Amino acid sequence: MSAMVQPYNQVFDAQKHYRTLLQCTARPGTIGQLHDVLLEIPTPLSRAAALIALALLSADSTFYLTQDDRQQAGDFLRRETLAKPAAAEQADFLFLTNPDQLDAVRCARAGSLAYPEQGATLVVQIAAISPAPISGSLRLTLTGPGIETEIAVHVLGARKTLFETLVLRNAEFPLGVDTYLTCDSLSAGPCVLGLPRTTRVRWERI
Repeated sequence: MSAMVQPYNQVFDAQKHYRTLLQCTARPGTIGQLHDVLLEIPTPLSRAAALIALALLSADSTFYLTQDDRQQAGDFLRRETLAKPAAAEQADFLFLTNPDQLDAVRCARAGSLAYPEQGATLVVQIAAISPAPISGSLRLTLTGPGIETEIAVHVLGARKTLFETLVLRNAEFPLGVDTYLTCDSLSAGPCVLGLPRTTRVRWERI
């Protein structure tokens, strides 16, 4: 890690990362770079997922991790954010360290017609996100609010079943779930791609 990287600041860094997440949500297809910090993060959480957690979670929120991920990563999230663990169907935020954890996606809270904003947010760790093609990746073509016509982005480490499941969960707008795809890039550092429930996604293997 570069000598210029500074220790994590709970106010300054969280606000900066939050602004990045807002930009990625308002402009789907934007690959946000979460500036890196000196922070010890337990496996299996990625740096990107952990920085998102520190920006979004609070004592008033709940989070989900699978049983296998819960011990070390759960302790970290509770200690650093004061958020509480919950079952997948009840959690405000679901942290999926494997994009094949589809049972959690299927039962994540979708909100109600009266309170659609109570739908859950998914934070899904994948291998890579890039504006340029990557061998073996999926090309995602995004359309919808915040996108002028359409935009393409390439993701590695996620299968089409993830996006098929997200399409089904978001078929009854305004109900649905919002999603952040995350990766730890060797060149760009922690990165995030926002897929709000309003974004329509098509995919193809390249």
